[in-house]
Amino acid sequence: MTRLVMLSGLPGSGKSTLARRLSEQTGAKLLRIDVFEQDLRNLRGAGFDVGTLGYEQGYTLAARHLGHEQDVIADAVNAVEAAREGWRAVARAARADLVEIEITCSDTEELVRRLGTRDPGIPGLAPVRIEAVAARPWEANPNRLARIDTAGRGIDDCAGELLRLSGLP
Repeated sequence: MTRLVMLSGLPGSGKSTLARRLSEQTGAKLLRIDVFEQDLRNLRGAGFDVGTLGYEQGYTLAARHLGHEQDVIADAVNAVEAAREGWRAVARAARADLVEIEITCSDTEELVRRLGTRDPGIPGLAPVRIEAVAARPWEANPNRLARIDTAGRGIDDCAGELLRLSGLP
């Protein structure tokens, strides 16, 4: 059975780094919503309000990959239930297993350092400031399987935990 691994977390949590590592380890298709959203801004102009279009593109591609029996990793903030419900609907329609994992960084100093030094690897993507992260709304996810706190931990340790929790081969 195919599997959709939905990673949720605020910028700087380590979510994209872990998603990339999991994709490399398992061969699962990686869908990074930041890429879709920035592609839209690059096409339409920096001030273009992408709204939910990036997520909609992600849902469409996830459905396509799952329909071709390919596992998928969804790398997105997924801060609200409406966004997470979109991934759930895709998994249900594809009859795929769904694993919901939240990625956090509980150390504010480490989070500030990460935000200040990271290269998002997406041309045109503006850096995220800690004030924007702190002001972002976050709805608790009652369906999450686990939370991985990356604060003070190495990438290999966190990636190993994510691989185990994901259930991907």
